[in-house]
Amino acid sequence: MKGPAGPSAPRRTALNLLKPLDFLFIFLSVAVSAGSVVFAVQGSSGKPVLAVESPEGEWLYALDKDADIDIPGLLGDSRLEIRDGRVRFLDSPCANKVCVQHTPLFRAGDWSACLPNQVMIRIEGGADSGLDITAY
Repeated sequence: MKGPAGPSAPRRTALNLLKPLDFLFIFLSVAVSAGSVVFAVQGSSGKPVLAVESPEGEWLYALDKDADIDIPGLLGDSRLEIRDGRVRFLDSPCANKVCVQHTPLFRAGDWSACLPNQVMIRIEGGADSGLDITAY
């Protein structure tokens, strides 16, 4: 039996198959992904605030000061309670009171709404406004 004449054929690896533009594309993909993660994790630093929207306007309230707030809506006033950094609907003129039964909001991204009265509340900002990787 006769073996291959001359040196053996070059071994083809993944790096040999990539072209210079492939390396550029991979580098840019990794850079954009890393930048997106850093941006998402940083979020908006600072104290979380309560953002309220209704047909009458939009308001921001600090969560570090306890308060009871009346928000005008389509059917009447919805009453909100801010206590110990948490907010919830105390009362609303809607029929089913689903909004009143909702658990208090306290993390960035939490929201609740009284749809019949068209009042929406959500927590914005704060250290928790990045990725939510909490296991439940």
